[in-house]
Amino acid sequence: MFKTTWLGIVIVFFFISSAGYAQDKTIESINKILANPKISDTVRINTILDGMDNSVTWSKQHIAYYNQLPPIFSKGLKLTNLNPKVKLKYLDAAGVYYYNVAKKGILDGDTKAPEHFDLAIKYWKETKDYKTMAMAIVGKGVYYRKIADWPKTFENFFSALKYYESLKSKMEISQVEMEIGTTCLAQRDWEKAIVYLKKSLTYYDVPASQLSIGDRHDIAVLNNNLGVAYTQLKKLSEAHNSYLKAYEVIKSNNDPQSESLILVQLANSSNDMGDSAQAQIYLDQAFALCKDDLSRQGVYASAARIYNKSKKYTKAAEYAEMSYALAVKLKNIDVRTAMSNLLYRAYKQSGQYDKALKMYEAWIVLKDSSNTEASKNQLAQQQLKYDFERKELQQKILQQQKLTAVKLEQQNKLAAIKLENEKKSAQETSRNKLAQQKLKYDFEKKTLNQKLVQGKKVAAIKLEGEKKTAIKNNWLIGLSGALLLFLLGGYFYYRNTKQKQAITILEKDQIKQKLLVTQMNPHFIFNSIDNIQGLIQDKQDKEAVDYLSKFSKLTRQILENSNENYISLAEEVEMTQNYLAIQQLLYNNKFSYTISIEDAIDSETIFLPPMLTQPFIENAIKHGLSNKSEEGMITIHFYLKESKLFFEVTDNGKGFETDKKTTNHKSLAMTITKERLIGYTKNQDFLVQTDNILDQHTNIVGAKVFFEIPYIYEN
Repeated sequence: MFKTTWLGIVIVFFFISSAGYAQDKTIESINKILANPKISDTVRINTILDGMDNSVTWSKQHIAYYNQLPPIFSKGLKLTNLNPKVKLKYLDAAGVYYYNVAKKGILDGDTKAPEHFDLAIKYWKETKDYKTMAMAIVGKGVYYRKIADWPKTFENFFSALKYYESLKSKMEISQVEMEIGTTCLAQRDWEKAIVYLKKSLTYYDVPASQLSIGDRHDIAVLNNNLGVAYTQLKKLSEAHNSYLKAYEVIKSNNDPQSESLILVQLANSSNDMGDSAQAQIYLDQAFALCKDDLSRQGVYASAARIYNKSKKYTKAAEYAEMSYALAVKLKNIDVRTAMSNLLYRAYKQSGQYDKALKMYEAWIVLKDSSNTEASKNQLAQQQLKYDFERKELQQKILQQQKLTAVKLEQQNKLAAIKLENEKKSAQETSRNKLAQQKLKYDFEKKTLNQKLVQGKKVAAIKLEGEKKTAIKNNWLIGLSGALLLFLLGGYFYYRNTKQKQAITILEKDQIKQKLLVTQMNPHFIFNSIDNIQGLIQDKQDKEAVDYLSKFSKLTRQILENSNENYISLAEEVEMTQNYLAIQQLLYNNKFSYTISIEDAIDSETIFLPPMLTQPFIENAIKHGLSNKSEEGMITIHFYLKESKLFFEVTDNGKGFETDKKTTNHKSLAMTITKERLIGYTKNQDFLVQTDNILDQHTNIVGAKVFFEIPYIYEN
């Protein structure tokens, strides 16, 4: 019975420890980046995610950083007209956050873990990253396995398996099959466990040199769990061979804790097969690897069982006492119970009856469930009390609601009576006032009529004079209004015409810029095809294939960016790196290169027209290094000067001719690029600066080209 429990602990250990290979940035480096208030949301998200790296065992300070994610992605996802790439970044951040909260919830026993997995699944599904979404479904299955909800466990595992099979993700399929096999072990379905564990192992049937640390860890887990299943089926030879395979592969990982646990399995297996001497050797090796009390507790307990089974009761008691002491220190009630029972039997067999009695009493106390029953009774009493108080409170609330309703009804009746009385009083007062107003009105009307008769006569004479004057004034006002309308119409027509002209010029400029970029694409593509053709003619097939692969990736980037007026500096640098890698291959690595960006520049938030730098880099390689057969050097630098962005490319070649600064060679690409720069800057006198690089003896040791790049900030 103990052996099964111990093997189960090993299975759980392997599952949990698999998260330990993630690398973690230091808190100081995260502090330094996040302290900059100017960084964009995307940079802040990347910094946090890279720093945490999906770890579920952070310090409190790490968790504080990670909890900065929800306000960022919550705010971002509420924005309208969001850039699709930025929206994907927000959605992915939300998925990663809830996935890791759920993973930590599994370890902490948080019942909300499934809800957090569902949120991760929701956000990742929206990004259409179905492989990552399936990973969250697997995590949900692991949670249900921990609480022994087998139907939901298998439902989630097989749901994830369908996604991985549709995506043909062999590695992930293997991982799910391993989880299913482990679940079968927990259900004690040994035969099915063996079937799924063996299916998972087929994925790792590759040369040892191709296996990563994580791969070797998974192989050890699978073989260890196969050993568990074979042991339960009494197939001792197969079990021992599985443990040996697990041990051989885990030794390469420099993981003493896992190695010691498998050595204990081998000791148990050797003892079951009757080889107590070999069992002792394995135990000694396990003892030597133990670096913490938890590992020692387990190894001592296994040694005690082996010696007890071999009837070496003194040795069994010695190791059981050490395991018991560590269990007390670690507050492990299960191990204390098991060791007290073993010590009772070992002392009894060796004739130490006083010690046996003490251990028997300790065992009875430890296994006695009275405390548990008392807790259950107390819980039941609390539940009854709660139900009674809740019922009583509900009755009081109901009575109070009835009283309130009666009181409200009485108030409504009184208010209605008062309103009716006020209405009658108001009507009576209104009638009296109306009669008074009628008398007053009749008197004033009579007086007014008399005044009107007199006034009409005077007004008739005055009106005739004013009518003549009004006619003159109306003509004057009409002519003035017509003139004003004519002037306003002319002004609006002029302004509308100017606006249309400005819009037309802007559209022409944009079309011209896109046509210029479109001209560059065939130029670059034809040059590259010529290069590939040359490699094939020289029978450099491998280089041609490599060149073609990199050329394909670069071409896709260029074609995608051709439709954009602006791209980020980071995208421009990535495209330049791909271009230089192709050129290195073409020129047999006769040169190396470096690309540097000034620290004050955030390459994610600065946007510039695409493909401005490539022609000048090409010229530096093709003409600047034409006298170099090896050890050429291209240096590219982006920097800010007086809030202006500059690009600089230098080489260590032959330089420009001494009698003039510019070369006679003017490629189509460079001509187009200069036209683009003039179009963006609106400066017909725009100049690309060139210089020779001189050593201390004024000898030319290279050339330098630099110019200002128009740019915008991310909104």
